[in-house]
Amino acid sequence: NETPCQILRYREVKTKKQTHYEIVLDRTPFYAEMGGQVGDSGVLRSENETIRILNTIKENNLTIHISNQLPQTPEADFTAQFDKERRQRIANNHSATHLMHAALRQVIGAHVEQKGSLVDDERLRFDFSNFEPVTALQLQEVERLVNEQILMTKPVEIAQMEIDKAKKLGAMALFGEKYGDVVRVVSVPDFSIELCGGSHVKNIGEIGMFKIVSETGIASGVRRIEALTGKAAIDYMNEKAETLAAAAHAFKCRDDELVSHIESALAENKKLKQEIASFTKERAMGDVDTLLAQKKQIKDLSFASGIVEADNIDDLRKIADMLLDRLESGVVVLAAAHEGKVSIVAKASDAAVAKGAHAGNIVKAAAKIVGGGGGGRKEMAQAGGKEPAKMPEALQEAERVLAEQLA
Repeated sequence: NETPCQILRYREVKTKKQTHYEIVLDRTPFYAEMGGQVGDSGVLRSENETIRILNTIKENNLTIHISNQLPQTPEADFTAQFDKERRQRIANNHSATHLMHAALRQVIGAHVEQKGSLVDDERLRFDFSNFEPVTALQLQEVERLVNEQILMTKPVEIAQMEIDKAKKLGAMALFGEKYGDVVRVVSVPDFSIELCGGSHVKNIGEIGMFKIVSETGIASGVRRIEALTGKAAIDYMNEKAETLAAAAHAFKCRDDELVSHIESALAENKKLKQEIASFTKERAMGDVDTLLAQKKQIKDLSFASGIVEADNIDDLRKIADMLLDRLESGVVVLAAAHEGKVSIVAKASDAAVAKGAHAGNIVKAAAKIVGGGGGGRKEMAQAGGKEPAKMPEALQEAERVLAEQLA
């Protein structure tokens, strides 16, 4: 992991957001970003300075080391050292990607082909061809197959061979990769074989654990799976276990009883909602009967208004609809207060509109009284305000505006 080297050249690169430096060495142990795998990070050390390498890329067949530091003594002898622990996590995820690819082909079918990937030190992302979502049972089986291979602690075999021979052995080529006459073949005996130039574990058991965290569609006929390995997978499962334990504690039950308790709570919640809806409807009907009994005639047009109980604007509109249906022809203006806020709704029948009624202008005038604003169409309008105490005055203003409209 420590490679003696010298800096051949370097340059400053400025962008709108930042400035960084590109360094080329005469030799390097760093893996450059390619084939979906991120580049290595690490350090360059000389007797007098340490340069942090943030990423490694390939450009025009050169391995370029990205840093935010300018070499102070570029002529000095350096030692290049990549981040070993990060490389291990990347290798875990890359080898796990190969296992998952093979498992997907076993579970879903041989039509599964890689359409893209991203392998870094935190997780793996794998895009593949499939025209429908992968079911929960299929994902479970893929996980089982991959973890089964990990528990078998098989060695990962890497060999250089002619591409024709590799294809005869059944090696799969990866999406977007270009291959020469001689290729690098990475295989897990009796399970997976692919052409690949990336970083891999020496023994599949080093991965430790494999866990799929999501499966989504990203394009027509292309699905995406994201997964975790090693400590990241263990941490993820521990977080899920803590969430499960917290939910069980909230329901005062054991973990294995949680589903039945949730189902009971959902059933009870549904029942309560139905009872509330029934009560709300009965209350609204009562309000409608009361308001009908108090309706007025303005210029031979029926006018019903009042303050009702409604928790939101939708409920207020429903009551207005019910009232206007019973009124048959006329204008309805209703107000309600909830949590210190006022809602006002006005509705006018077609006959009322034909005679000059305009719900939008009525609401606009009423809303000013309660310290708010709003408007709408001739047939229907709504508004809000913040002074519930002035709702009676706002309704009087609505009546006055309607009388002017019908004059």
